[in-house]
Amino acid sequence: MKKLLFLIVGLLVSANIVLAKTSDYDKYFRVDMNIEIPDINEYIKKLDETYKLYDKGYESRFKMGNNFKKEFSQTIRVYGMSEGRLKNSYEDDLMELISWLPKESYQYIGPMLHQIPGMSEKILNMPGIKETKNKFPEDVAERMKGIENIEFMSPALYFMLMPEIWGEKKPEKLDAPKPKRVKKPKVTIDLPDYLKEKADIPTKVAEKKPSSAVKKQKPTSIMAGKLRTLSPNLTSPLTSKDVGAFVNTIDAIIDFGMRDNMRNFSKLIIGESLLDIWEQEQGTALMQNSLKDIVNPCQRLVLKTRFAGLYDEFASVVVKEGFSPEEWAYTCDKTIKAFRVLEANQTIAYAVRYHRRGYYDEYINQLPTKWREEMFAAEAAIIKMYSVFKEDVEVVRPYHKSLSEKFLKNKGMMLTAPIFY
Repeated sequence: MKKLLFLIVGLLVSANIVLAKTSDYDKYFRVDMNIEIPDINEYIKKLDETYKLYDKGYESRFKMGNNFKKEFSQTIRVYGMSEGRLKNSYEDDLMELISWLPKESYQYIGPMLHQIPGMSEKILNMPGIKETKNKFPEDVAERMKGIENIEFMSPALYFMLMPEIWGEKKPEKLDAPKPKRVKKPKVTIDLPDYLKEKADIPTKVAEKKPSSAVKKQKPTSIMAGKLRTLSPNLTSPLTSKDVGAFVNTIDAIIDFGMRDNMRNFSKLIIGESLLDIWEQEQGTALMQNSLKDIVNPCQRLVLKTRFAGLYDEFASVVVKEGFSPEEWAYTCDKTIKAFRVLEANQTIAYAVRYHRRGYYDEYINQLPTKWREEMFAAEAAIIKMYSVFKEDVEVVRPYHKSLSEKFLKNKGMMLTAPIFY
């Protein structure tokens, strides 16, 4: 069903509907590892209420027991003989997307909808969709005409018959209301003074000064990698010694999560759920809150240890390499972002660049509000995943091979935090 939604979104993009962007997403990706943690027991109760399991009336599929509810059996029989149905979770989204499409495009998606098992009758009976059942599209691209037995192709591929797909016909511009456009949300990062000129990322800096007015600071022995950074923070430079110390913690961190039959790992999963509930209440949660873990996996991991009651135990692991949990998290995230840059192929590099320069913004602007906000958040996440100082990339480069081996060994995860995406 998700693939179907993405197909509809792709068709919708060709409709030239212009909508405004929303807010700046930067604030959602900032991580405060020192926030005041609420009463965890209170949030565990909320978690239990949120994910409370339905009482099936039997113990398991393999052990039915003697307590199978007679009412449950009766309900099954009555429901089976009724015309009632459970509403599909995608029904509203799918109906909204279809309603935004030009009616001319229904001939390419309608036949497919009619062949999907369990498809909502409400959708199948939509005017324009209902009439397409078992019908081959009438408007076919010139280059597709004359292909032998083309009428037997799967309805799932009918969208390939659209003249618009092959550039043979320009999509008609819909007369949709155009709300007032707002300023494009910016993706920024705070920089230390000595790197404001050098950073290869969009930055929110003070007014531009002539180059002659800026003193260029020579790399210190710390920047050269001879020493560890004292109290590393979000914008301090990485050194070779920092990266080496972080690499030495990776195996110990994984062992920390897997000890006692994955006890700590399970606690971190619960801590992640508690954190999500808390952020929803604070109004700082994204529709896809896991995007935060992709951008800053290690800072988020430390935050989860606090919600899981594992902070002190985690600290006892990283302190062996001279880190506090916060210092480890900053070093880890900067190393991972530099590693991603080193791993990136040309396709990824161009994709990140295009997102930074806003090449996809017009396409995203054409989506309904709900989808547009989610896509802009994802775009901000992609940019921030690769936002790193050139100097840090060069410091991490000698460790590229050892990092690859350790990350692949751990299936691209730092416990619950994703390294690859």
